[in-house]
Amino acid sequence: MNTYETMLLVEPTVATKEWDKVVAEVDRVAKRNGATVVSVLKWGERKLAYPIRRNNRAAYVLAYLQADDKSIAKIRSDFQLSEVVVRHLLLRHEGEMRKEAPKDFETAGLVPRKPIGEEGGEGDRPRHYDRPRY
Repeated sequence: MNTYETMLLVEPTVATKEWDKVVAEVDRVAKRNGATVVSVLKWGERKLAYPIRRNNRAAYVLAYLQADDKSIAKIRSDFQLSEVVVRHLLLRHEGEMRKEAPKDFETAGLVPRKPIGEEGGEGDRPRHYDRPRY
């Protein structure tokens, strides 16, 4: 049996109000495919780069599983069909398991931008855009 880590994106309302439902879903998928859940950690909520299932935000959940190599494909397909999990990434894990979310994960937010007109701001264009096209 190998250890696998999976990063799950979960709808934020489900992750905050119904955390037991998220843990139960991970446990259900694992048991159904002969795996065992080592731990489930909630990392926090972030804005997504693009909407997924009409959600602009998602809660990040890290789960560690112990499973056979043969059951990984079934676990991936079950996560794809899950109503709780929006997206997932399942990788083989080596090394230490995380006990908590990284400290910069919680504080990361929108990147501050310079106002238009300031040097390096959004309004500045490279010089080659000002050349006439023939």
